[in-house]
Amino acid sequence: MFTLALRKKFIAHHHAAPEIDADHPIRSHLYLLEVMLETEDLDSEGYVLDLEELEAEVDDILAQYAHKNLNDTEAFRGRVPTLEAFAQVLGDAINESLYAPNLTALSVRLWRDEKAWALYDIEK
Repeated sequence: MFTLALRKKFIAHHHAAPEIDADHPIRSHLYLLEVMLETEDLDSEGYVLDLEELEAEVDDILAQYAHKNLNDTEAFRGRVPTLEAFAQVLGDAINESLYAPNLTALSVRLWRDEKAWALYDIEK
């Protein structure tokens, strides 16, 4: 089994209710995203996936959320952007963007701070 991992930091904002008010102010977090790809066999060039390709795809996806209020994004219309939901949104987007037929699993760990994280796994 082989695993390739990539980490990216980014800032995003959210509020924990449909409306911003005194009880639900906008919060900002310096998120740390960890993407882990697993495969039984390397591709013909000896990679799980080209790291530059993975980084470019992740950067494109994060550009939709970095320095934005998550509540205003299409992914969170009508949903509260919990840490778990955000990990799922990012994991599904990364999974859809990659062409890597050898992958057996994709995991996204999203850290909100140095104490709290959510993990989203996709088995292939």
